[in-house]
Amino acid sequence: MFTQSFTVESFALNLMKEKEKGIITQFRKNDEDLLRKLIAMGIMPGLSITLEQRFPSYVVKVGGTRIALDRSIAKAIYVRKTR
Repeated sequence: MFTQSFTVESFALNLMKEKEKGIITQFRKNDEDLLRKLIAMGIMPGLSITLEQRFPSYVVKVGGTRIALDRSIAKAIYVRKTR
């Protein structure tokens, strides 16, 4: 049935450790410009995301694309960790 295990609760991307993987569950900002920017970068709920680097900026891999994010954007992206 399920091929990978996952957690139920979601948390902000900035709380993930390097190399952790998750599924984007939601965005926690009511800023329409930020939401449009995330979607334009290909960051949308339901997609897999891997945190590759935390400093000096957050570098994530979504699909085949690597994207650098600042802390405020990383705090606005909520994920459910997968194993």
